[in-house]
Amino acid sequence: MKKFLIKITLYTFFILLIGNGIALLSLYVLGKSQLYKNQFVKNGVAANHFDYVVLGSSTGLTTLDTKLIDKTLNISGLNISMDDTSLSSHYLMLQYFLSLGKTTNQLILCVTPGDLQNPVNELNNNDYRFLTEVQDTLIYNYYNRLEQKGLKVLTYSRYFPLLGVSYYNNEIFYPSLFALLQPTKRNRFDDKGNYTYPQIENNIEKGAIRNVETKYVNPSFLKIRKLCKEKKIELVVYQSPIHRTNVIFPSPKDFKIINHSSILPEELFYDNIHVNSKGRTFCTLAFCKEFKP
Repeated sequence: MKKFLIKITLYTFFILLIGNGIALLSLYVLGKSQLYKNQFVKNGVAANHFDYVVLGSSTGLTTLDTKLIDKTLNISGLNISMDDTSLSSHYLMLQYFLSLGKTTNQLILCVTPGDLQNPVNELNNNDYRFLTEVQDTLIYNYYNRLEQKGLKVLTYSRYFPLLGVSYYNNEIFYPSLFALLQPTKRNRFDDKGNYTYPQIENNIEKGAIRNVETKYVNPSFLKIRKLCKEKKIELVVYQSPIHRTNVIFPSPKDFKIINHSSILPEELFYDNIHVNSKGRTFCTLAFCKEFKP
């Protein structure tokens, strides 16, 4: 019985050792790629200074075309938005962008009314994409602070990478195999960080136009505003179109708002909160008329 327990212990030790080795290798390969937005910012963006960056979730990713803005206004920008995220992730992305030694004159922060009014910082669905940088104190502290329930898979991956890689195997392990073969391949965004939804007819139900009031309550928004002041970055808050909705903002004192919540013709929506490819061009050109680089 004693020999059996010793063998089981040894086998378990070597299995965990090999598993963690594979997980480390997986994170290393993915971390050297350009697959997800944070790896792209680190490995695929040669420039260190930009006139502006666009930061947000999927609405920021798909509403403003930085290539068209650059061409129209003769400036240089980058879209660092990441889909399926909220203001807590946006603050992390901005911190990470700056930690890489990159700078910008202006930050175009794409917001939603619900996120601005959320008084709680939350972990988001795609925050696992920063797992390749879990050894970075910035990323580790973010995970440790926001992982509140159950086993802290992302946090403890700093010490046992097998945890995160096995839990997010479809998003980390298998993509790392793909990244090994095509390290410069990007996950649904172009070389300036943009993505667009296709030009198809939407099936959105029509209804009455509603007014939605919002407030600047979210803790991460307040931190972004503070960080912009510290780094002398001009903050511009951008509200993208929402179907049959007019968003009402309190008058800001220290940043500019470009409110496009109700400017878009209905046929240019992809769904209730996203624009299609023609809608992106429409919004980008309208943005250029109000944006002052």
